[in-house]
Amino acid sequence: MKSRHLLDSLRFAVEGLVHALHVDWHLRYILLAGAIVLLASTFFRLTRVEILWLVLALTLVLMTELFNRAIEAVVDLVTPEFRPLAKVAKDVAAAAVLVSIVAGLVMVAGAFSHEDVLKRLRGIGERPPPHFVHVLMVGVITVVIAVLLAKVWEGHWQLTRGGMVSAHTAVAFFCFVSVCFWTSDVLVWVMALVPAILVAQSRVETGAHSVREVLIGAIVALVVGGGLYGILAMRGGG
Repeated sequence: MKSRHLLDSLRFAVEGLVHALHVDWHLRYILLAGAIVLLASTFFRLTRVEILWLVLALTLVLMTELFNRAIEAVVDLVTPEFRPLAKVAKDVAAAAVLVSIVAGLVMVAGAFSHEDVLKRLRGIGERPPPHFVHVLMVGVITVVIAVLLAKVWEGHWQLTRGGMVSAHTAVAFFCFVSVCFWTSDVLVWVMALVPAILVAQSRVETGAHSVREVLIGAIVALVVGGGLYGILAMRGGG
């Protein structure tokens, strides 16, 4: 087998994820639910340990669903017609997904059922504002998930090139929005805006995206960032 460059392996892995999203609607719902849960973690100001539990739960469910999809593909390749053992293989793989979902729900429930979180839900009690890195991580993940789902909905199979939304531009402009909400220094705003514009320009100049796709990427970042930081501001988080 030919040796592959690390970037090639990464590209193949991303293409596999996009393919799985394209053919498996369960995976789309898992990603959407994961984004919602992570956004809620900033709203309720979860601790680092609680956030790690959420990330672990999401990763566990995603991995088992991807393995399930891969097993189904291999079984269909080996034996297109119905066979009892093929059914067993698919059923056991589906059972693994079910177990991971139950475990994930328990982890999520454990993170959000903490006494401090329940007090905050009732409007009493107070927790320190979420760390900047926490909010930035949640926002970037949400933007990437939004771009992935948009590309899948369009039927586009490549994450890093083409499609109705420019992922690079969306992430770059979300970082710009983050800077705007975390500092009032206009000079810093400009210093953050320039790289975002350069990223967008490079996507157009290399032919990876059109001007329209780059603009949509920027709009996605502005919507996600504005919504996320706006909620934090209303809750006294920034």
